[in-house]
Amino acid sequence: MATETKIVVFWDVVECPLPDDLQPSLVSGNIELALQRQDYLPCNVSIRVYGKKNYEFKDEFLLANIMFLPAGDASARCKRMVKDIDKWALDNGESHLMVISRVNTEFATYLAVLKARDFKILGARPENAPGKCTNCKMTTLDEFFTQEWVWESLSVGGDPITRAAELS
Repeated sequence: MATETKIVVFWDVVECPLPDDLQPSLVSGNIELALQRQDYLPCNVSIRVYGKKNYEFKDEFLLANIMFLPAGDASARCKRMVKDIDKWALDNGESHLMVISRVNTEFATYLAVLKARDFKILGARPENAPGKCTNCKMTTLDEFFTQEWVWESLSVGGDPITRAAELS
């Protein structure tokens, strides 16, 4: 039975770039497909993309009905995402959020606060990102996410990472 929960995706397109040969509209559809395969309704997904001000695919995101938010360097993008997630969280207690980014210490601290407030957080990180966040209170990033994908898999509609606890 599909879940009618609304999902807002916060995507750092610099840390998790568009795969070669895929347009923003196709990646957006693939994200919705991956979520649908986990019993979420694709009509309830909205995507916000954070990138550099001069990002070359900015217009293509806008044409694909994806909100593009110019935010500068890695620190500026993280701060902008945290600010936007915080504003969103005030009004959307029953919704889920998905974070597509390489998680740094500042971001991890914020996600831990949301997790403690019982938010369902879905995540995706690049294949080459570490599974641990240095200087974080939680030992692995798994602890933040209800479900987690490798970005390269999510971008083509793939399945989430299977955790050892799910296998038992």
